[in-house]
Amino acid sequence: MPYALNNRVRIHYHVEGHGPALLMMHGWSDSLEDWHDHGYVDAMKSSYQMIVVDARGHGRSDKPHAPEAYAMDTMVSDMLAVLDQLGIDQTAYMGHSMGARIGYSLASIAPERITAFILGSSVPDNDRPYRYHRRARRLGYGMERYLAGVESRYGRMEPEDHRERFLANDALALSALTIAIGNSPGLESLLPNMDTPVLIYAGSEDLIHPYAQKAAESGPTASFVSLTGLDHDAAFKRSDIVVPYFENFLASAGQ
Repeated sequence: MPYALNNRVRIHYHVEGHGPALLMMHGWSDSLEDWHDHGYVDAMKSSYQMIVVDARGHGRSDKPHAPEAYAMDTMVSDMLAVLDQLGIDQTAYMGHSMGARIGYSLASIAPERITAFILGSSVPDNDRPYRYHRRARRLGYGMERYLAGVESRYGRMEPEDHRERFLANDALALSALTIAIGNSPGLESLLPNMDTPVLIYAGSEDLIHPYAQKAAESGPTASFVSLTGLDHDAAFKRSDIVVPYFENFLASAGQ
C-alpha cells in the first residue's frame, strides 16, 4: 500500500490506469474505495492515470484529532506530497463535495500544478460556518449516535457495507476536520480570476445547486452541468451519468 509522507502524516493512495494524470479526492467520511465502488475506476482507467487518495482522517491515511491538522493549506499539501512522490508535475483534478472544497483551495495555492478542475457539489465560499461546528459537536458523541441522527431524518444508510464503512470512521478525526472546514476562509474571488478550465456540477435536487451554478457563472473559464433529478450523494454515485460529462470536458481541456 503506497503512502506519501507530509510532515509525519501518512497519506494513502492508489494509482490506477494509464494516460494523462487525474488526481481524485472523495467527499467527507468517504474513502478512495468509493471511486472503485461507484464505477469511476473501471470507466476511466483505460484513458487516464487515476491517482485516488484517502484524505487525512479517512480510509488508510493517518487520522490526527486536532483541528489545526486539517487546515485547507495542509490538505492541499497532502495532495502535492502525493504528486511529488510520483514525480508528477501537472495533473487534472477531480473532487466531490469535500474533495471539491480541497480543489478550490488547490486552485488558490498551487494553480500551476493543475491543468483542469472538475468540482462537484461544492462552492468556494464559506458563508455558513455554524453548520460545520454544529456537525462537529454531534460527532463528539461517536459515529453510532451521529448516524442514528442522520438515519432518523433520511432513513437507513444503504448498502450495508457502505453503512459499516461509515461507522468505521474515526469520529474525533471527522470532528476535527469538520471544525477546520468551518474555520476555513471563503474563496469568493477565486473563480473570476482563474484561467484554468473548470467544470462545476451539482444535482438539481441538491440544496447547493443554485449556489454552485452561480459560482460557475462568475468564472470566465468555468462551465456548469446540472444533473437532473439527482441529489448530493447521487451526483457522486451515478458515475454512469456523470463520467461522459467529465470525459468530454477533459478532452476539450486537452487531457
